[in-house]
Amino acid sequence: MSLTIAQKIIARAAGTDAVAAGDYVTVTPDYTVMQDIYFWKNIKILERLGVPEIAYPDKVVAVLDHTPQAALGSEHVARNRESREFVRRTGFSNFFDAGRAGLRHLVMVEHGFARPGLLVFSDEPNIASIGAVGALNVPISTEVLVSMVRDSNWVRVPASVRFELTGTLPRGVWIRDLVQAICREYAGGDGLVQRCVEFGGPGLARLGLDSRQGLLAGMYHAGADTAVADVDEVALDYVRERAGSRPYEVFTADEDAAYDEVRTWDLGALEPYVTVPPRHSGVVPVSEVGGRRITQATVGSCASNRIEDLRAAAEVLRDHDIAPGVTMYVTPGSPGVYAQAAREGLVELFTERGATVLSPGCTTCWGYLGALGDGDVAVSTNQENYPGRAGSRTAEIYLASPYVVAASAVTGRITDPRQLLPAEGAVRALG
Repeated sequence: MSLTIAQKIIARAAGTDAVAAGDYVTVTPDYTVMQDIYFWKNIKILERLGVPEIAYPDKVVAVLDHTPQAALGSEHVARNRESREFVRRTGFSNFFDAGRAGLRHLVMVEHGFARPGLLVFSDEPNIASIGAVGALNVPISTEVLVSMVRDSNWVRVPASVRFELTGTLPRGVWIRDLVQAICREYAGGDGLVQRCVEFGGPGLARLGLDSRQGLLAGMYHAGADTAVADVDEVALDYVRERAGSRPYEVFTADEDAAYDEVRTWDLGALEPYVTVPPRHSGVVPVSEVGGRRITQATVGSCASNRIEDLRAAAEVLRDHDIAPGVTMYVTPGSPGVYAQAAREGLVELFTERGATVLSPGCTTCWGYLGALGDGDVAVSTNQENYPGRAGSRTAEIYLASPYVVAASAVTGRITDPRQLLPAEGAVRALG
């Protein structure tokens, strides 16, 4: 039986040689990962059930990434304290507190939890970003409690589609533009529903690991259950530095594996796009909404919070200040990304240009920081654009790449970044 990458990973976790799309199988995950809100709730459920501790603590990762900046009067102050007390009492070790964390998407890869061939249960589909190193994310939302207690759960084996990437991104175009091109064609339809998107091809090999993570993190918004990428030496070099002696296995799809669709995407044919609220399918070339006044610009979220993303925004801001009347926030994805940005002078650059650099976390994407008021118009690298996502239901959120966000912050209007980028970029983020 010929298998896709996702089928091979699920088969290994199920203890069988093969699985087929549509099968329901019981699997043992390699890790279960969750954010602070789910972790606190699950602790309370365990207490009510009379379960004193996590049954398989080494296989559970909890990250305080939504509420690390818990505000005055917030209920999260007390909840986070209770989580820390549970960690202290039980000796649970894979807890990443404020200052140690950033987003759990990055925690999984930076700390070597995500490795080729591993199956991860999580509370969120965007954690498909770990597929950049060959791990498979299976989002099960609140059922993360089940694998905390039983170390197993059932999954429905997804069908797969194969996207082959060719070409190279043009100047001023970012990997987010590919995500939006895919969303334009698939979001709101059923073409990717209950499917895993498998990426490969020479174009993928030209992307840095940061860009690959951003690409896979966006597939949920196109309708996919999860995503995974071919593992090459770029990914393996990254994994080897972080895996230590922990095992992993690289899976490749069989040559005659069955896909629901095989499609080629030419990176060189892309242009800067903007997603018009309130749907992910509302993707248009930046020229169609160019000139729309904005009040806020944000770079961050699991879509665009890695060092390559920050470098892209910095390319635009290097010679330009942020426009009066525009508030700009930049959120590095992890302490490691923040430190690297500081070493490269990016934190200083953002600050000098008028942006506010926030500590790592979900921040503006969730709306916990940089909340939007009535009538605000934001252009953002965040993942969501529905009414009320980051504050007032009358605010508007336009989604775009770090290039478009930075260019729009400079002009005060949604702007094509190619108008502001220097002829020769000071930093290139691919390769």
